[in-house]
Amino acid sequence: MTSRHIIPMPVNSSVRFARTAARLGAVAAAVLLSGCQLDTIVKATDPDIIDPAFIQSASGADGVRVGTLGRFNANTTGGESMLLYGGLMGDEFTTGDTFTQRIETDQRSLTPENANVTTAYRGIHLVRVGALQARDLLRKFPQTTGNEWRLAEMYFVEAYMINLMAEHFCNGQPLSTLENFQETPSPRIPTDSLYLLAQARIDSATSILLPALVTPNDVRVRNALLVLRARIALNQGNFALASTAASTVPTTYTWEQEHSLIVRTPGVWSLINNTRRYIISNNEGPLNMGFANATQDPRVPTCQPGTGGFNAAACTAAGFTTARPFDSGNNSVPNARYQLIWETDSRNVSLINGLQARLFEAEAQNRLGNFSVALPLLNALRIAPPAYVLPGRTITGLTALVDPITPDARRNLIFREKSFWLFGTGHRFGDMRRMMRQYGMSQTDVWPNGIWQINRVPGYGTDVTFPTPAAESNNRLIPQSQPGIPACIDRNA
Repeated sequence: MTSRHIIPMPVNSSVRFARTAARLGAVAAAVLLSGCQLDTIVKATDPDIIDPAFIQSASGADGVRVGTLGRFNANTTGGESMLLYGGLMGDEFTTGDTFTQRIETDQRSLTPENANVTTAYRGIHLVRVGALQARDLLRKFPQTTGNEWRLAEMYFVEAYMINLMAEHFCNGQPLSTLENFQETPSPRIPTDSLYLLAQARIDSATSILLPALVTPNDVRVRNALLVLRARIALNQGNFALASTAASTVPTTYTWEQEHSLIVRTPGVWSLINNTRRYIISNNEGPLNMGFANATQDPRVPTCQPGTGGFNAAACTAAGFTTARPFDSGNNSVPNARYQLIWETDSRNVSLINGLQARLFEAEAQNRLGNFSVALPLLNALRIAPPAYVLPGRTITGLTALVDPITPDARRNLIFREKSFWLFGTGHRFGDMRRMMRQYGMSQTDVWPNGIWQINRVPGYGTDVTFPTPAAESNNRLIPQSQPGIPACIDRNA
């Protein structure tokens, strides 16, 4: 799915400043190129901005919806979004880069001025506000009967981005809005309240869908809402709701994000396989998640080119021949490790699916004291892996798991299964935070710590959340811990 910017959607004053600066720069350039012919300047148009009057119709409203879905793609699986940054700060990826923004993220020692994280943060708000604008237009210009799912879909997108923000950023995030192209700033909202707001959006969407679920799109959106409701309920510690919501979603269900070289390539493919800025981690941190060397686990296939490289033949077959990452001259940085889940630039990514529903259900049942229910759910996935896990290929059935007996071992088993099934799709960071918040594990039990990469100095920091970006200091309703630095309520897991 391709999209263009339908209408301008600033999310904080720094975005307005950037847009204003760009326009002033364009005007200055026009003056120089036109020999100061002011009539030429007056007649200049901006091809990226559509007059709001053009979207005042049912078709215009649907155009804003489609544009929002394009941004949703770009700011989840189609770019360097929080799905990637969470894995970089956690234990899925390590950096192969020279850029300080990625290095400090990998080190768990983030600064609010981190430009890359700021871009991903703005992307969350861009999609969220776009969904809100699309909702308003779809209500103003109702679609034909049977298309109610379009409005419900925008509630889903908004809820997804609110949850994504709550999972990754520190306690106390704003949800500024746009009214008549004027920003309405928001104060800090506690994380618990963000989860409540996301669930409320799901309630609103559910009430819109016809009870009969007449069309395939009705079913598609309903299932997406249920999977997201279960995910948010886990974050809230509401395990009964998580199990109930997930239980009715079929394992075969999948919400596919479209990708290709001419549309938008998968972010994981782009940052790992194409530019080699990221490297698949191997046993980074105390949980010893051997993603890179999981020779007996086909869910996260990887390879390393060159003589003696891990699974080198697969790298050769896929056309990956460079053994060193982007930071090729630094011997402290590990060799490149390519992922083969999305091994080409045209693989679609299953962002929401029935696999997630089964995993959420299994964790919830274990927390409710029913591991005897959770284990068969896990084994059913291993015996018959869903086809969308490795796009275009088949995973051979995995050996059935056995009950490890102790509560801690059962917990570890469930989170390990989740980490391999959901690798690179933005779940790991939130799970690592919950290991501390809900399961009583310590920071040193969960997060990479101590020595970083190959004895590089300094080592890991102690961050377990992303700070509110400095760009949000323009929000007058957020206190500042120091000039230009917006204050979180706290940085706890």
